[in-house]
Amino acid sequence: MTEQHGAPRQRDDVAAVDALYRPFPDFSSWPRLGPVQHELWARFSSELNDQKGRSTDDRFERLVTVAVRAAAIDTGAIEGLYQVDRGFTMSVAFQTRAWEHALGERGDEVRELFEAQLAGYKLAIDAVTRKVPLSEAWLRSLHEQICAPHATYRVLTEMGWQEQPFQKGRYKEFANHVRLADGSYHAYAPVADVAPEMHRLFEQLRTPAFQEAHPVEQAAYAHFTLAVVHPFADGNGRVARALASVYLYRSLSIPLVVFADQRIEYLDALARADLGDHGSWLSFVADRGIDTMQLVSESLRSAAAPQPTEIAERLGSHFSPRGRSHAELDNLALRILTEAQGHWQRAVGAVRSRLRLADVSQALSNDPAPAGYRRMAGRHAPRVTVTLGTPLPAAYDVSLSFRVNIALDEATPFGFQLQVLGSQDSIDIRDTDVTPEVSQSLKLRMDEWVRRHLGALLAQLEEKTSNALREYR
Repeated sequence: MTEQHGAPRQRDDVAAVDALYRPFPDFSSWPRLGPVQHELWARFSSELNDQKGRSTDDRFERLVTVAVRAAAIDTGAIEGLYQVDRGFTMSVAFQTRAWEHALGERGDEVRELFEAQLAGYKLAIDAVTRKVPLSEAWLRSLHEQICAPHATYRVLTEMGWQEQPFQKGRYKEFANHVRLADGSYHAYAPVADVAPEMHRLFEQLRTPAFQEAHPVEQAAYAHFTLAVVHPFADGNGRVARALASVYLYRSLSIPLVVFADQRIEYLDALARADLGDHGSWLSFVADRGIDTMQLVSESLRSAAAPQPTEIAERLGSHFSPRGRSHAELDNLALRILTEAQGHWQRAVGAVRSRLRLADVSQALSNDPAPAGYRRMAGRHAPRVTVTLGTPLPAAYDVSLSFRVNIALDEATPFGFQLQVLGSQDSIDIRDTDVTPEVSQSLKLRMDEWVRRHLGALLAQLEEKTSNALREYR
């Protein structure tokens, strides 16, 4: 538990510390927000409302949920129930990937505390959205919800430190004054004074002056007065922060978010308020409200802007289609082209002795790729040209060229196309046909493809030379 209560052991000592208690001030004597703070609050609330108006209701609600979850996870850390860091807090708040795993690593107790605290903030929000009047009964239900996981609390009795049953939703039965490092005590309301003080607190919250006050003044006063009374055996800080959130949420739909790394500043501002410097506490609450407005506003702006991860993914798909870089795809295309060239060289070699010219060579070309495909990278892409020629007296040449095109559509099952230029005849090739090596299936298809086109080339050459030779007969 968070509050290790250092109540004096002897009844006389308890009475002496009880006498140190100083009741909280009426709201009529509570300070008002200064002009600079008023101006800042108006500026950032205007920006928040402007961003809210530009966004979808769903987007705004999601970001408010982020703020509420941040408040819920760090409110327990402020009390020392567990440790957090900014990365963990934001992971839980934004519900990023694996946030549940990160929370689970902290143990079931942390998860249960977070869920109870989150439910408490939702109860506070419900009081606003459903227009539930705030009352002592409502506050006790809030305490019961936030402290649900706790079964006992640690208290210093006349018999020494003991674990006592924790009565959730009920006012304290033992003094919970806190013993300070110098041996003195910070006095909260005596047990006998809790009921009348809580009655007076809610009377103050219902006064016309309070109802018409600035939300920061309301939130700061409600939090401070509850902290002064300390009506519950434990959980007072968490309940106070949730109660203060009611007033900020009623005004701007944001909770009071105090991050764990602001704990020292938070406690220092409360301590100064206990000594009468209520202005410092008021400024602290105003600053935290502005922080939260800025967080939600900036998140709304970011949500409406181009999303880095989405753009990076699209950008990556341009340069790494099908999970491969352009260079990798080019290398595979070159492997196909080289394999096809080898098939042609072997096929042409079988008929070379009967021809004047039989050449299979690779060169560069800037011919455009067909629709849906690209060439291999570079200003000029490689292609292979096959040239066949007959000897005199009928010296004719015929040729064809082929290249490999790379598909632009990632969804296509065939990433490559072996194409004869100027022809619709092509072989569609899968990535798996050439990785890790050229498949036997592709080699057999290439054999048939080469045989077909070589036959067509030779038939074309035969027709030309036959007509020419008739002139010599």
